[in-house]
Amino acid sequence: MSTDTTPDASTIVRSAKAFEFYAQKVWPWHRRLVAGKLAPRCSRCALSSHREPLGADGLCTPCRTAPSVAAAPKRTDHSPALHALLAAHQGAGRGAFDALLLFSGGKDSVYMLRRIRDEHPGLRVLALSIDNTFMSPIARENIDRMVARMDVDHLMVRHSRAFMARLFGHCLTHLNADGGYGTVDFSDGELILDTARRVAAEQAIPLILCGYSRYQVENGLKLGGFESPRERELSDRTETAGIPLTDITSGDGLRHWWRASDFPAERVARMVFPMAAWDLEEDDVRAAVRQWGLVRGGYDSPIVTNHALIPLIGVVDVHQLGYSSFEVEFCRMIREGKADLQHWRNVFELLEYTSRTGMFVRPPVDQGLAMLGLTHADLGIRFDS
Repeated sequence: MSTDTTPDASTIVRSAKAFEFYAQKVWPWHRRLVAGKLAPRCSRCALSSHREPLGADGLCTPCRTAPSVAAAPKRTDHSPALHALLAAHQGAGRGAFDALLLFSGGKDSVYMLRRIRDEHPGLRVLALSIDNTFMSPIARENIDRMVARMDVDHLMVRHSRAFMARLFGHCLTHLNADGGYGTVDFSDGELILDTARRVAAEQAIPLILCGYSRYQVENGLKLGGFESPRERELSDRTETAGIPLTDITSGDGLRHWWRASDFPAERVARMVFPMAAWDLEEDDVRAAVRQWGLVRGGYDSPIVTNHALIPLIGVVDVHQLGYSSFEVEFCRMIREGKADLQHWRNVFELLEYTSRTGMFVRPPVDQGLAMLGLTHADLGIRFDS
């Protein structure tokens, strides 16, 4: 039986700050004592050798084949196209709203809402938050503060704990080659998008705005540009992360997933990804939301705004893959000069080490297992101490 034991906000912030402090201040010294227990990593992007073999030069295959930051071809600037699209949708909704904006309470969705409200004040926006029942209290606090500060219309949708626990539990015990990122996190994201699709269709909202980064759009959704293809939006979902929906749920549970055939085509919204179009530096987004006074320092890290099962997913990855599957996205950012190598190398190595020893992660892992009604043995977790 699952239990709901989500810690309070202050506990999450203290734990996250302790991990981050240790990673950047203590781990560089601690590493020297345990270096033989760590997997070799690419010297350029810090990707684990468990993911990609390293050459004699210490580089992974992507780093050997990718151009340097200076030599990389200039990316298409999609900002003008996004601006024109948003301007064209002002007043276009047949109901009360022109756009449905997915609002998680993380720094990216906070930035997206504020910027769109500033640049397109005529766009009638409904902010939509999805509570997967494992939501961080920090994310919820950010949502409440932002909604009040921006005075924006807001809708919270909560799926049942039983449904979500079944989804996450099944994905964790049926990981694909991309690990937790490509199975658990991907399925959670697809459910969020499907919920937005249904809400938009029911309320005749013609546009959905999602805060995925360019890396998430390209790596996760396998898309170029900043808009989902129309044929994808007009298709019924039958699987998620390669798992047939009927393997996960049945009957009434299937109603949570998108069925475009339930609606006339003109009711199916366009889905766009403004953060992918803007392609901003992570530090610039963080600085902006702090400058605006919308997110307090320490409350903008994904460690504190992501849901309560993220530590468990990371540990399962290390035990089954040898590395965290989230590394692939961040290492690509490092490769392109958009993230700091040493910072993330420290984080990746400490996560690898703590996933083996249980340091820092044992309490949230045990809590996540209790929420899902699973055991260490169910997921192949065995801490060294």
